Amino acid sequence: MKTETHDVVIVGAGLAGLSTAVFLALNGVRAVVIERNASTSILPKARGQNPVSMEMLRMAGITDAIRAARPPGKPAITSLVSESLTGRVIYDHIAHRPDFSRFSPEIPGMASQARAEEALLQRARELGVDVRFQWTCERIEENDERVALELRDLQADAAFQISAKYVVACDGIRGAIAGQVGIGHHGVGHLKSVTAVRFNADLSRWAGGNSMTIHYVKNPALPDGSGILVSTDYENQWVGNFSADPDRTPEETRRLIRILLGLDDIDFEVTGETTYNYSHRIADRLSSRRVFLAGDAAHVMPPTGGQGGNTAMQDGFYLGWKLAYVLRGIAGPALLESYDVERRPYAEIVCTWQAANLAERRDMKNLGTLLGEPIDHARMMFGYMCVDGAFVRSSGQTTVSAADPFEDPSRPTGMPGARVPYALLQAGADVINTRHQLAPRFQLYTADARMASQAQAIAQDKAVPQQVTVVDSVAPIQLDAGESMLVRPDGVVAWRGRSADALAQAYDRVLARA
Repeated sequence: MKTETHDVVIVGAGLAGLSTAVFLALNGVRAVVIERNASTSILPKARGQNPVSMEMLRMAGITDAIRAARPPGKPAITSLVSESLTGRVIYDHIAHRPDFSRFSPEIPGMASQARAEEALLQRARELGVDVRFQWTCERIEENDERVALELRDLQADAAFQISAKYVVACDGIRGAIAGQVGIGHHGVGHLKSVTAVRFNADLSRWAGGNSMTIHYVKNPALPDGSGILVSTDYENQWVGNFSADPDRTPEETRRLIRILLGLDDIDFEVTGETTYNYSHRIADRLSSRRVFLAGDAAHVMPPTGGQGGNTAMQDGFYLGWKLAYVLRGIAGPALLESYDVERRPYAEIVCTWQAANLAERRDMKNLGTLLGEPIDHARMMFGYMCVDGAFVRSSGQTTVSAADPFEDPSRPTGMPGARVPYALLQAGADVINTRHQLAPRFQLYTADARMASQAQAIAQDKAVPQQVTVVDSVAPIQLDAGESMLVRPDGVVAWRGRSADALAQAYDRVLARA
């Protein structure tokens, strides 16, 4: 059996695995990624990148690729609850969506999961990541020092053993790694079985010309009174989604598609179908001793709301820098404990939000009673504050409630544990966009030239990647006069204060160096 030794092995080359690989590499650590399939995803799946994801993808250098992957049509989204494609509109999600431009400089992307994975794969390889397709993980065992993986190259039918310092399990809904390291899960569980039918039809006369179109159809003639019609990457290719029935005939499937469309005489060609389950499931922990869960291995949710793929990519973003800093000796191993502490509460929120959307959009009243109504979209996406984690709470700062860990994103606090406020800062003749400043290093904002000089000396002494920006005023990021702000590589406020000594202590606490 061939043996190898690596710092990090990532199991799974989906959105979570490739995102983790990219952000590890940007922070100086190249992982090995293994994927049991022959390529990234090829089937129509999740679509869309929210502004938070687009901010991180800008850091990764692939926003142009994501924009270029927009499907044919006008750069706009149609998202409706309706009686059919051609029937009465019940609710328009886009018309009621908050103005995201108040919270982020990025507009949402419209690439499909398949195209986003292609962009991440290309970027990972540009950064020197070793991605191996048609490899599978057969067994994993960890101890306090390392993780032993038994792998198989499916093409060569050759067994490998890899010893890794850390493993990131991105092995999906049916992945076995969580169970092998003793991590259980909780949640509502199975919600619904659905069948997605791909078909070709020219619907331009009725669908409009937007790049992305989705209709949540409520119609008593459909199974369980509801279904979904959604566009894909290809002109005139669509997916119809309705409750699964193993006894459904091809003729009945065609009848249901006509109901989704509200058209009796439309000509179309069915090209395939897939049956799968909607579930609500969250891991009890996102990490063990040396194994971390990300993406569907950590949290499973129905697609209603489009945040599953976004949350998977963001897992890699928030984990990547921490893992890299520990491996590079910049941070102590205890920093990695903050991944579970910070991300699992958010996973719970997003999973429940999407399941509540499902209950609302498909009239699943029992589920709606269990979960309640969806929370405000902008608050969920932009207002989350970590209850605890890798940051230093300010003196007098109110403790964040675990029951409601949000701030109003239209009134950001700039408090440690929250997102750095989206603001434009004047720095002499330059204008600094705080969300475009995100990079694989810490950011320090200050209006005090002396503090700037001291901060540079502190970072150099501690060998911490840091950029200092001296601005004319710190008021736009909610600081008082004389305060400075330290922002982590993932855009979370790590510290705010007035003295260089306090900054030095904050670095030691945030990076678990004390």
